[in-house]
Amino acid sequence: MKPKLDSTTEYEVFDLHELNRNLHDSTELEESMRKYGFRPSSPIHVTRNGGGKLKVKRGHNRLAVAMKLKLPVWYIIDDDPMSIYEWEGDSHHLWNAEDFATSYMRGGSEDCKTLLDFRKKHGLTLGAAASLVGGESAGSKNKVKQVKAGTFAVGDMKHALSVAKTIDLCKESGVEFATSTGFVAALSAAVRVPEFDIETFKSRVRLYPKMMSRRTSKADYLVEIEAIYNYGARGKRLAVAVRAHEVSLERQRTFGGTKGSAR
Repeated sequence: MKPKLDSTTEYEVFDLHELNRNLHDSTELEESMRKYGFRPSSPIHVTRNGGGKLKVKRGHNRLAVAMKLKLPVWYIIDDDPMSIYEWEGDSHHLWNAEDFATSYMRGGSEDCKTLLDFRKKHGLTLGAAASLVGGESAGSKNKVKQVKAGTFAVGDMKHALSVAKTIDLCKESGVEFATSTGFVAALSAAVRVPEFDIETFKSRVRLYPKMMSRRTSKADYLVEIEAIYNYGARGKRLAVAVRAHEVSLERQRTFGGTKGSAR
C-alpha cells in the first residue's frame, strides 16, 4: 500500500516502539509546536503492529508534545521492513550514541547494558566509556561508531577498571574535572605506561588534589598528571607525557589504526 499522509487526535491509536531512545527535553520543540502547530511537512512515521494500532518508528518526541498540547498528529503509515535503527541511521543529529546504546540494550544487548552501567557508575561520557569498555584507550572514536552500528562488544576490562577506579578516587579527593574528556583520555594514556605506578599516583592525588588544575586538552592534562606524580619523588622522575606518547605510537604499530585511536 502506498504511504498516505493523515492526521488524528485519537492518540490512543499510537503504540510507542519498545526500542525507542528515551524521550529528550523538548523545550524548543514544544515552543515551536505551540507557535506553529504540528506541521504536516514533518509527520511521524508509523507501521501497523498487527493489533489494530500504529507503532511509531520515528517521531516519538513530536507525538509526546502534540499529546501535551492537544494538537492533531500528522502521520504516515509506511509498512516498510526497515528497523528503527535503519530509520535513524542517516539522522545521527537526532539520535546520539547513548540513544543507540539504550535502544540496543532494550533489544537485549548485554554489551550495551555493560557499557551503560559502566558509564553511569563512573560518571563518564558515553564516548570515553565506550572506548574503555571496548578494550581501547579513552579518546578513541572507533567504539562510538560501533555503538551506533549495533556491533559494539565488550573487550578486555582490565584497563577500563584500572582507569575507572582511579577516576573514582580523584572524584572522592575533590578533583572536579576527573570525568572530563581530556582528563580521562590523559589518565588512560598514563596508565598504559609500564613504568607508571598507579598506586603512587593515587597517593599523590589523596595528598595534593589541588595541585592539578582544569585544562582543555589531553596533552595539557598529561603535564598535570606528570607534575603531581613526580611531586616529592626521590631519585629519577618519570617523563609521563613523553612516555605516554611513545607507548601510544607503539600500540598503533602493534594494533594498527590512526593517531589518537590506540587500543
